Amino acid sequence: MEPKEIQTKLLALLTGVAPDIDPASIEPSKNLRDQFDFDSMDALHFATAVSEAFAIDIAEADYPRLASLEGAQRFVEERLAAR
Repeated sequence: MEPKEIQTKLLALLTGVAPDIDPASIEPSKNLRDQFDFDSMDALHFATAVSEAFAIDIAEADYPRLASLEGAQRFVEERLAAR
């Protein structure tokens, strides 16, 4: 899967969890909690959605890696490459 495809899918998952987020306003390297009203339940739902959409296991210890769009993309790319 190409990086742009991963990013597009992550944006769709993110807006599915938090529909009030405007994808165009996301700063990829900035923590989602610092940008939006993105609480711990949103983070959990996002992690679950990422896990299911990309068919990867995400340990609870890895959740902080999903805190930004850029971090989530790197994490997914690493997991997909490890297959």
